[in-house]
Amino acid sequence: MRVHGQLWRGVAAPLFCALAPVLGSGAQAQTVDYFSTPWIISPAPPNASNGQANGLPAGNRSPGAHSDLYAQVTAQAAQNAPPWGLTENIGIDEIATDNVGETENNRVADLSSLFSAGAVATADSTRLNGILSVTGLYRRNIKDTGLDGFSGYGYANGQAVIIPASFYFSIHGLMDDLSREGGGVQNALVQTPQDTHTYSISGSPILSSRIGDIGLNVARYQIGQVWFDNNTGAIETPGFNIGPISSSTDQNAREDFKMAGTIFPRLMSDVSLSGMENDSGALGSGDFTRVNGELINEFEVTRYASAIGGAGYERLNDNVSPDIDGEGPVWDIGTRLRPNADSFVLLTYGRHDLKSDFAGELSWRLTDLTNIYAAYTDSISNSQQSVIGNTDASQVGPEGAVSGVTFDQSTLIGTLDDAALNAGPGEEAGGSPLGVPLTDINSALPLQNGLFRIKSFRATGRTSLDDDSLSLTLYHMQSTQLTGTGQFGEQVGSVVSTEGGTLSWYRTFSYDLSGLASAGYGRSNSGDADTYSAALRLTQTLSESLSAVVSYNFIYRDAHPSSGGYLQNAITIGLHKTFD
Repeated sequence: MRVHGQLWRGVAAPLFCALAPVLGSGAQAQTVDYFSTPWIISPAPPNASNGQANGLPAGNRSPGAHSDLYAQVTAQAAQNAPPWGLTENIGIDEIATDNVGETENNRVADLSSLFSAGAVATADSTRLNGILSVTGLYRRNIKDTGLDGFSGYGYANGQAVIIPASFYFSIHGLMDDLSREGGGVQNALVQTPQDTHTYSISGSPILSSRIGDIGLNVARYQIGQVWFDNNTGAIETPGFNIGPISSSTDQNAREDFKMAGTIFPRLMSDVSLSGMENDSGALGSGDFTRVNGELINEFEVTRYASAIGGAGYERLNDNVSPDIDGEGPVWDIGTRLRPNADSFVLLTYGRHDLKSDFAGELSWRLTDLTNIYAAYTDSISNSQQSVIGNTDASQVGPEGAVSGVTFDQSTLIGTLDDAALNAGPGEEAGGSPLGVPLTDINSALPLQNGLFRIKSFRATGRTSLDDDSLSLTLYHMQSTQLTGTGQFGEQVGSVVSTEGGTLSWYRTFSYDLSGLASAGYGRSNSGDADTYSAALRLTQTLSESLSAVVSYNFIYRDAHPSSGGYLQNAITIGLHKTFD
């Protein structure tokens, strides 16, 4: 978790500048870590009389527990809210652990002081809509001072209207701790030696033009950059090696011409053209390009079902590994079912990225209190492109930042899900988004240079009942190496598989006291390791702007050979203060 302060400031500054016009006052606070170990605030009490509680306006509250990040966005969208808001926060956490170095032998107990300070800026106006949350951390240990240093967490998602109904600019950003070995991070505030800090930022101008009564044309260009710090070199373990990870630049241009019902009634046709380039400048990843063009059709057979068909052509190329080069036709057949207005099940079979396979997405709101999301994709990508794409496709939901299927994972699903084509740029999407927590999807597979064929299944569900909320996230991913990485990493054809899940239970005991219990499991053949985790936490609201937290975390990593495993217990006591 050792991150150079200069690099952190270099990333935080442009993120703050991107949403500089939103700075103001109001809104509730965002606490420290809302990714791997989300801080949850209580739902509004039944007797709330002023229409607002905990930052959520009446009529817009999500039932049950929700993340502070979502509370900020929802409060800003209230009709009586100012067009922008700014909330600052500070905190101190004392973390006592019996194994600060996360080692099997020579366990060292230590006490860490974690100082945090940050701010959340929100905007909801005719010209700007979005959220920017950045929190900087400084860790100080009594014994293992080698782990002292700066770190940070951040998330940005915003869209600016340059020319109404025509020209827009969107920005996405992320700072987060991820696991190099895959299998996820059970507690980012505790697992400092294993974490790799990740910075990602991307921007995209979008030009939307209506072509008479025929259709809507949307042209866009996006450039994104991702950096990594701490634990970025090659990892050599008996039986399996992980190559180094380096920064990467990702660019893509898209042109979509959508004709909804203008050729035939109940027929939506989209001419989708795209070109992508991902340049890591590293051995094994090289300069990967993909060019794709496809005519996608969706015909509404009944009110509840539609048929999908598409055909086109693609070309893939990598300047370092000619084995990845290829071109040929792409095609899709499938269906979309709509059990209700807020839900759909999309299933296709087709050929993309030089291979035929299924792809699908399920987004189902069973009730106002229960929802399920699941997706399966098969695509060629690398770690860097995945982080940028997942962040760009993310939105803020009740669980925090969540992400669905990206355009690089499935050009068909990515096009049919595209908000710029369906809702129109600048228009608000209805309801809270469904998806998989952003950190879970980003750190499920090992972070390393190289191109891989990635088969990814992920699912998450959430339900609330009275004072209780339950959430479950599951994933199974398989990565086949397509390019060599020299003396580091595995050889072409090596397969890494990971699976796991997290179950969380949230309970509101009273208006000012809440609790959280969670259990997690992760399995990866990268290092042949099983990781088990459990956590208990109580949050006491001392005043409108001050809260106290006490938590216990248990983490056990069973690796083969055993030298890669460890057992860790940690107790955290913290105070967090907000300023509106």
